[in-house]
Amino acid sequence: MKAKRLNFHKVLNLSKTYMNRRGQAVLVYLYPFKTKRGRPKKYPDEIILTLLFLQVAWNLSFRDLEYLAVQIFGRENIPDFSTYYYRLKQLPSILLVDFLNFVSRRLLGKYHKELRFLIIDGTGFKYNEIYPLKILRGKEIKEVKSHVKVVVLSVHLKDGKRFILTALPGESYASEVKLGEKIVRWLNERGFIWRALKGKPFLGDKAYDSIKFIELVLLVGLKPYIKVRETLRKGIKSEIRLKCKELLESDEIYRFRGLIESIFGEVKQDVGSYERTKSFHIAQLFVLAKFILFNMGVLFFVWMIFQTLSSMQ
Repeated sequence: MKAKRLNFHKVLNLSKTYMNRRGQAVLVYLYPFKTKRGRPKKYPDEIILTLLFLQVAWNLSFRDLEYLAVQIFGRENIPDFSTYYYRLKQLPSILLVDFLNFVSRRLLGKYHKELRFLIIDGTGFKYNEIYPLKILRGKEIKEVKSHVKVVVLSVHLKDGKRFILTALPGESYASEVKLGEKIVRWLNERGFIWRALKGKPFLGDKAYDSIKFIELVLLVGLKPYIKVRETLRKGIKSEIRLKCKELLESDEIYRFRGLIESIFGEVKQDVGSYERTKSFHIAQLFVLAKFILFNMGVLFFVWMIFQTLSSMQ
């Protein structure tokens, strides 16, 4: 389902459900000593989240977003664009990560028996440098620091469906391995998710050829189908890396590793690969919102099928 086709009244209801169940707890954890002085918030956090998703889905400027949101939700429910921008700057990126986990947990609860394998990979989204990146070539592009690195862990089902289990953003040229380690540790901390994924293949390219990272994957109970670096002069000595090589040679499942690239391509083609902002923090929020919208498309499609089947009975 394309992001523009989403029902944003449903998006608002989902955002409200998240804020009531988990979002407020995340904010209290992040800001335990935040003073209650000053004026109370006129617009709840779920409105700000919904406006963020609407802006990203339609690739709108802040002024255009205000105009469209007023048409959908009414003037009395929508802040002006300057208030929205201020609230967006106060929004922690970890809240968007947790929102993504909230949506993916619902999908995992529905599809955990059909899970086939997981794939981890990283990609980048540009911001504030669209014109220089169009004219730079080769080594010059790598010197540009205005992009958001994000490592994504995707879940792939037996019937070809897929969704994002979680994602973690980082600064320009951040280590994919370190971001991946945080993701794997997160899997180990979530009981239901750990039980649903245990024993499944975990696919990754050569970027994740790290003994520490592979050890974490094994500790979680996953099978590390990770491509290891090997040359004629430098063989594989580590037993853990040899185990990865044996798994790759014994099973052809690694040939599906490129499926995560199709997710990146679909997200970037649908909602763009360039963030219209000069702020790294807001660029992070936009990037995470793109993957949340991708999962919402899967989730709302499931709800639509369920409602259709219920009406036919």
